[in-house]
Amino acid sequence: MNISFYTGASGMIAQQEGMNIYSNNIANVNTVGYKSLRPSFADCLYQVYRRTEPEWQTGHGQFVMKTDFMWEQGGFVLSEQGLDFAIAGESFFMVRDERGNTYLTRDGAFNMTQIDDHWELVNARGEFVLDNDGNHITIPFRTAASTNVKEDETGNGTIPDAAGREDINTVRDDSVVTTEVDYEALTDMIGLFGVPNNWGLNQGEDNHFVVTPRSGDPVPVTEQERKLLNGALELSTVDLAAEMVHLIETQRSYQLSSRVVTTSDELMNIANTLR
Repeated sequence: MNISFYTGASGMIAQQEGMNIYSNNIANVNTVGYKSLRPSFADCLYQVYRRTEPEWQTGHGQFVMKTDFMWEQGGFVLSEQGLDFAIAGESFFMVRDERGNTYLTRDGAFNMTQIDDHWELVNARGEFVLDNDGNHITIPFRTAASTNVKEDETGNGTIPDAAGREDINTVRDDSVVTTEVDYEALTDMIGLFGVPNNWGLNQGEDNHFVVTPRSGDPVPVTEQERKLLNGALELSTVDLAAEMVHLIETQRSYQLSSRVVTTSDELMNIANTLR
C-alpha cells in the first residue's frame, strides 16, 4: 500500500476543513458580537515498519483536532439606538426561544415586541432576552408630571372639564406614563451571565453560544464584573488581514498535498506498467 497517497489525501481533507473555518470567519466580519474561530491541526498515528530499526517511524497525515474561540474584546461602535447594548468583558446575554431553549450570545442588537398589554425585550429573531433571574424583561417607560392637574383649598386634585369647570372629586395624580423608554432602568434589568470555561462553549447558529458540560452552567455575574454599554454594539473580532494570510497558507498547503497525491498515483502507475 502506498502510504504517501493516503497521507496526502488526509492533508487535503484537513486543509479543506481549515479553509472552511477561515472563510466562515471572513464571511462574519460584520456580524455583531462574533468571535472568530481558529482550527488546531494534529498529526495522525505513527507506525514502525522495520523491527530492526524502531526509530524509523512513518506518519499518516493530519486532521483537525479542534477549533478554538478567539476571545479577545471586540471593538465598539456607537449605534445611536437606545435598544442596542454592548458587553465589555467576558460575560454574555441570555436569550430564550419559542421552544424554551436558552442560549448565550454577545449580540446586543435588541428590539421590543408587544405581549398582551405590555412590551418585552427581544433580539432580532424574536427570542426573549432574560434578566439575572431568568425571566422575560418588560420594557420600562418613563413617567412625566401631569400638567393638567390643580389642587383646591382642601388639597384634593382637580382637573378642568370641557367647560372649564373643575371636578373636585378627582384624586391628584402627579405622574403619567409616557411612550419614551427608560433606557437607564432597562440597562439595569438586562441579565449578564458567565461560565467557568469560555473555551468549553460550542458555536451555535444565529450568534448563539451553546452551553456544554465542558463549559459549565452559566451564572449571573457580580455587580463589579457587570460592564454594559447602552447605545453601542460590539464588532466582530475577525482580523481580515490575518484571515487572508491563513487562507493563502491553507490554500498552498492544500495544493502541495494534492501534488503528493498526484505524484504517488504516477509512481503507482509506473510500478504497474513495468514489464
